[in-house]
Amino acid sequence: MTVLRITSELIQSPPTDIRRDAHKTRKIAFPLLSLLHKTTKMPPIRTPLRLISGNRPKGSEISPYMRGQVKGQARCGVLQVDIAKDLKLTPSTVQYTLQQDPLRNDGYSLPRKPRKKTYNDTDERRLIRHVRLNPKDTYKQVIIAYSLRCKPTTVKKILKRHSICNWRAKKRPELTEDNALKRLAWCLAHRG
Repeated sequence: MTVLRITSELIQSPPTDIRRDAHKTRKIAFPLLSLLHKTTKMPPIRTPLRLISGNRPKGSEISPYMRGQVKGQARCGVLQVDIAKDLKLTPSTVQYTLQQDPLRNDGYSLPRKPRKKTYNDTDERRLIRHVRLNPKDTYKQVIIAYSLRCKPTTVKKILKRHSICNWRAKKRPELTEDNALKRLAWCLAHRG
């Protein structure tokens, strides 16, 4: 009588797709079962510019084509509730789509409003004037001087937009009287 010895070592099944799926294979407890095991593959990553799946996740926008479908059915006199059932949308989505349709260009989404600034044009002008008069002030000193409500990084971005940025002063030897006289003599000799 022969006894089968089964080890409890974990053996990784061979990957089917060496390029991508090597790290996505299952680990198997028994080597005899590895013949029966099939590796499970993750769904492929969507390639760029390919059509998006019709399984629209909640909270996302509908496509311009779908907006056209809603608009077309509404023009034909179909009720909003029936449009929602037919296109598998919520009634509020259909209502909002029809409300926003005159504002949209060919069914494409309108651009979102940008984040509100923590400063206005007057603050910006005052900040730039102060920095030009006091170039040695730190960002925090500038904010305190005009009681601005923005962060130092915002001040830095404003100044960078106006080509005012930090730099390290070049270390030069101290100008002595002898060097000053030599420079003056050279300038007078080479004056045209």
